[in-house]
Amino acid sequence: MDKLLDLEIVTPQRPLFQGKIASVTVPGELAPFQILFNHAPIVSTLTPGVVAAKDENGNSLFFAVGTGFVMVQENKVWVCVDKAFSRNDVDKTQTEQLLVELKSKLLHSKSEKEKAEIATRIAELKAQIEICEK
Repeated sequence: MDKLLDLEIVTPQRPLFQGKIASVTVPGELAPFQILFNHAPIVSTLTPGVVAAKDENGNSLFFAVGTGFVMVQENKVWVCVDKAFSRNDVDKTQTEQLLVELKSKLLHSKSEKEKAEIATRIAELKAQIEICEK
């Protein structure tokens, strides 16, 4: 298969993934969108969610990501995010427990800033749980 993209998923702490893929779907700010071979150049913001890729053998790869951006140029895709996790990075039981705690904290939050921060963290945790279930 020669119609492949180069994908890199990086955080300030570490590169999480680098490899050849056939397609990738990213959590765009307005909606998830798919990137295929010869995609037009683009830079777009990302919200917490799941990055789903198909590798050159048709295998599915899933990563939970935080906020950031994606850049596509000449069949290279860079996903630059504040946090990123593979399935092996996530302890599902611990993540589910933290999610319950944050939902309770959200109900008792007073400031809009705190509510927004907690809501973002909840979205990140939901994405981590989602990749564990795939």
